[in-house]
Amino acid sequence: MCLTTEALALFLSILSTGAIIREPGRITVAAEVRTAVWERQGDTWCTEVPDADTSLGG
Repeated sequence: MCLTTEALALFLSILSTGAIIREPGRITVAAEVRTAVWERQGDTWCTEVPDADTSLGG
């Protein structure tokens, strides 16, 4: 899954700042279920999301 910088910033703004680790070109978000690593790819930020997390029916 990839997001624009603006969309990722909006998403991060609703999270606890203690769950976010920022490094150049990488943002790590620690969640209860798993940790998501967002990496900069040009003008977007991308992360690997398992298919079960993105499906509507489960």
